[in-house]
Formats: sequence, structure tokens, C-alpha cells
Amino acid sequence: LGQHARADVVRVRWPNGVPQNLFYPGANQSVVEEQILKGSCPFLYTWDGEAFTFVTDLMWKSALGMPMGLMAAGGTEYAPARPSQEYLRIPGEALRERDGRYEMRVTGELWEVFYIDEVDLVVVDHPDSVDVFVDERFVWPEPDAPLSLHQVSEKRRPLSAVDQLGRDVLPELLASDDNYVTSFEPDRYQGVSEVHDLVLDLGAFDTDESVELYLRGWIFPTDASINVAISQSEELETVMPHLEVVGVGGDWVTVVPVMSFPSGKNKTVIQDLTGLFPTDDHRVRLRTNMNIYWDEAFVSVGSPRAQVVMNRLEPTEADFRYRGFSRQYRKGGRFGPHWFDYEVVSEESPWRPIQGSYTRYGDVLPLIGEADDRYPIMGPGDELAILFDAGPVPPLPEGWSRDFLIYTEGWIKDADVNTADGWRVEPLPFHGMSRYPYGEDEAYPFPELFDVYHTREAVPVPPLGGAMPPSR
Repeated sequence: LGQHARADVVRVRWPNGVPQNLFYPGANQSVVEEQILKGSCPFLYTWDGEAFTFVTDLMWKSALGMPMGLMAAGGTEYAPARPSQEYLRIPGEALRERDGRYEMRVTGELWEVFYIDEVDLVVVDHPDSVDVFVDERFVWPEPDAPLSLHQVSEKRRPLSAVDQLGRDVLPELLASDDNYVTSFEPDRYQGVSEVHDLVLDLGAFDTDESVELYLRGWIFPTDASINVAISQSEELETVMPHLEVVGVGGDWVTVVPVMSFPSGKNKTVIQDLTGLFPTDDHRVRLRTNMNIYWDEAFVSVGSPRAQVVMNRLEPTEADFRYRGFSRQYRKGGRFGPHWFDYEVVSEESPWRPIQGSYTRYGDVLPLIGEADDRYPIMGPGDELAILFDAGPVPPLPEGWSRDFLIYTEGWIKDADVNTADGWRVEPLPFHGMSRYPYGEDEAYPFPELFDVYHTREAVPVPPLGGAMPPSR
């Protein structure tokens, strides 16, 4: 800086591709890297009767070109090429009818590209005597995954809950109130921490009864660059969440080797514990070194079989447009998930452009009605406004409640430098591809859509290192 007391701006571009701007830093000043969220799938906002509010993130089960360092033993292995197929619960109070329709918004606000092939809304009517849930843990997608609806007639809270040091964390788990268990220290890499435990005493129940454990929380994920670092390290070890019970000899015994984790923000993991306890000691220990923050825990004993009525709705309108980026904050304090305020938006993108052809703005209803490899291509700042006609849904009987499920099918790809082809939109995914990226022996089946729908070009920007990589 010579004799200058400060610089006008310092621009840092970190090895994963994320830029950081420091305005007017002083001389001899230390620079701290920001730990920012740059990838977390498309966001879902719903009309709650007063405003559009953030509900959760979608399509976590697809991650095109994602290095598997976190979940594979080294090597260059990428995530499966199958599309995400998932049902996620929308609480009844989060989605209200307006002018005879249900309205939602799906937005792209992080450094990612989305290929959303199908969106459906399932209306779930049930007696007030039961609550309904779906398992929202992360699992690799399976073709035509069936809908499995879980009923709960009574939430039995744990008798006690302690962490790896024996500290009481039960108050944090008694309700879904954004008060999270945070009794572990994050490590040097985002998404990874010291190994930590959650020990729950689930109380008394008959050994022949069906028992399910419900855990609601969120995960701060790693990214592609961190997965590569983990795969190359001899010191780092990933401990996937696994469940243990007290064995006959009093030792902890693993009964669920891979329990997995919440697929994003405020998701419910449902674990069947039926027949897994060898003694009357009904303590369970959940152990991992992933940054998972639990908000609520309860047990359901027995198998409620209340009548449930489901009505599946297809979209009646789908308007694709540019919107921008919602104000981001941490819900529940420092250790809460990144949350988003739909009412406060900036049109200026914080991300470097991802090269390629995106879908032109306007009506895209023909592209999201069914999973057929014809989909809108969404980038940062884009929004998909989807409406469903509520007319076919019958009125609620007295003593009944209404909740919802959203079904989505499609793919995501983030723009991390270590994501395969993360710097561009292509190659486009499709259901029949054997891998991603795929080779010259495979091709996207509907190239004519580039003349009809995919006519909007992003501003090309060279990736790190200068020149564009050669196209495949």
C-alpha cells in the first residue's frame, strides 16, 4: 500500500471459486475468510395467508458432479446421476388457499443450476387424533420411490438427553422451536466437527411394540471442494451418523450402521427401532462428526391406522421469471440454519455467472407437469411461481386437519470449482444417463428445446485459471 492508510477494495477469490470483497481495509489488517452458504438446493416459499414465507430447501437427493469425498473412500467418484425424487412435508399453517388456489414460489438464490422436471402438491387430510410425517433424511434416490406416510398419535418425549460430555440437552429437544443442540465444536472444514454424541433415554415400552424415533433438525453441509480435501487427507475421517443401543453386556452396540442425516433445513428423520433393543434399557446413542443440529426429538409407540385422505394436484400455472436474492439471516441464532426473507430482495447477484443457455422467461407449465426430461433450466436469481387449483379438494370434515406434501423430481448442480462441469449449464441431465458427466456415447434426448425454450444466455466468464475448459 506504500504510504496509503487503506485500500479501496481487496477482492479475494477462494480456491472453491467464491469471491469475497473487502471494502476500505486498513493497512496491517488481518483478513478473516467468511464461511458462507453457497449451495443448498432450490428454496420453497409458500403463501401462508399473509405473505410468502420460507419453508425449506428442495431436491437434496441430487447433486450432479459432486465429488464423493465425504461418503466414499478416496478416489474421483461422483454422486449418482439419478434424479432426486422426494416428498417433503408442508405444515398446514404454512400453506393457505388464496382465491381458490394454492401458491408457492421456487427460487434459485445460491451458486447453482436447477433442472426441475416435475412438481406436484399432495393435500393430506387426517383426523386431529394423529399427525402425519414423511421421512426427510438424505438417501440416494431410487427410481419410483413410493410414498410412505407415518402417523403419530402421541409424541413421547425422551426421559433424558445428554451430549458426549454428559451435559443435559433435553430442553433443546422438547419442541420444534429453533433452539438447537449445539454442544460440539466445528472443525477447520465447513460441515465437519469433532465426533459428538446424542444419548437419549426413550423410556419404557413393550419389546413387541412398534417404535419409531423422530428427530428434527438441520445440517450445515460440506461442499465439493471440502469433499475433495477430505478424500485426499490421511488425517480426516468422516463418521457418518450411526445409532447404537445398550447391549446385553452393558456396552454400546451399533444397530443402525448408517442412519444418514437431515436432507437440508429443518427436516425430520424417522428411524424404526422395533426389535432393536436387547434389554429393557432403552437408551440410544447417535454418533457422528457431521455438523447436524437437532431441534426436536420424540418417540411414537404403536401403529396408528387412522383414515387419511390424499388428493394429488398438478400445477395449473407456472410462470418463470427473474426475481433476485432474498435477505439471508440465521434462524434461531448463531447455530440456527440460514433462513431467507422473501419480502426483502436484492436484484444484484453475489455470484459469478454460470455459463450456458437457460430457459427463457414466461410460461413453463408444459415443462413441469411430468418427469419427462423436459424441464426449465434455472440459475441464480430465477424464480418459478407455481399455482395449484384447490377446487378438486373437498372441504375438511369436522375434527380433521390438513397438511401438505410437495413432490419434486429433478437435478441440481452447484458451481464449485471442484464440481464436475460446475462452471456451465451443460451437459443437460436426463433419466437414461448412466453417469454424470456422461461421455460422447450418450446425449440429451431433446436438443430441439434449445430453439423453443432454452434461449437465454448467461454472460460467459472464464473459470479460475483463465481460459475456458474445452467443451465436451
